[in-house]
Amino acid sequence: MSAARQTPPPRPVDTAKSAATAADTRLANTSRGSLDTQGASSADGAPWLLVDAGNSRIKWALAPAVRPAGWRAAAPSFLASGAVDHAEWRTLATQIRAGWAALVSGSGAAHFAPNMAPLTTGQSGQDERFVCPAPAGVWLANVAGDPAEQAVRMTLQTLWGLPSADWLQVLRASESRAGVRNGYQVPTQLGSDRWASLIGAHAAWPGEHLLIVTLGTATTVEALRADGDYLGGLIAPGPALMLQSLAHGTAQLPTLDATMPTGGQAFARSTTDAILRGCAAAQAGLVERSHAQLQAQLGAPVRCVLAGGARHALAHTLTVPVTEHDQLVPAGLYEVALRAAECGAAASATSAPHMTDISVSPSQDADPSPGGA
Repeated sequence: MSAARQTPPPRPVDTAKSAATAADTRLANTSRGSLDTQGASSADGAPWLLVDAGNSRIKWALAPAVRPAGWRAAAPSFLASGAVDHAEWRTLATQIRAGWAALVSGSGAAHFAPNMAPLTTGQSGQDERFVCPAPAGVWLANVAGDPAEQAVRMTLQTLWGLPSADWLQVLRASESRAGVRNGYQVPTQLGSDRWASLIGAHAAWPGEHLLIVTLGTATTVEALRADGDYLGGLIAPGPALMLQSLAHGTAQLPTLDATMPTGGQAFARSTTDAILRGCAAAQAGLVERSHAQLQAQLGAPVRCVLAGGARHALAHTLTVPVTEHDQLVPAGLYEVALRAAECGAAASATSAPHMTDISVSPSQDADPSPGGA
């Protein structure tokens, strides 16, 4: 088993040029580990930055540097979070800076809707000169390819300078991590967002059989046994892709929005309702059939978890009970970050002559949990 080395703490932020202002004084204190917000006490230091680059958006969250005593992965309370479309990635740094400034000013958690980025961080009592302190670390789950990773690296450079791009640790699926064992024939073929979701869900509901359904650009269905064994999954077009395929593949059917209400589950009496209800029924059928199949296979109850931005349109059409969760990927990234840090700290503390300091590069994956590959 290889242990993940925690990325060396970044150099403290130089605030000499702006030390005359109260904001800069607060920043200097924060960079030494005095961030005093919910879940991130003065002893804990600056938070983790977690980034989820999906097919449509780049989502981010700030998480406490040390797991709070009351932390629940089933309902994570991130210190700040937001999202931007890939085309608007340049606003990502502005969002993160604004969220971080809100923490330092003590104005509470800051959450930004997609692409909502203030021109300055003035809403939290700071101006555009605010400099984010060095984070505890940066983790990325990316299914959008090299352009998305480069966008994240450039965001880090904007916030902390050129060397900060080296802080980025990219999550990749492996044979085992954080109590989850990968059942794929080739474990590395599993998407990092799906891998993070499995880890987050297992942390949220340990000891329960889970069917994890994520509805986004694609709809993914994952079967996770209570002991952490990943049994496999399914991938289908998401609700929006289904609607688009009908519009593009036929001569007279309209292009509809997946967020439009279906109006019910009965047979439709208009073309618009027929399309919306038909696509919703297809999504619901996939979920309900998979849920029934997994319960029969395991011979025990299975919790159905709905995640993803398109989940709201489906939740009320399902005949099986569901639990909604809108932050499974960052919850999984947080679990990975904390365990990697704990493993790195344990490795650093070991000084026996027969021990060696095993490390991996920031973009590699290792499992510090028992039973890891």
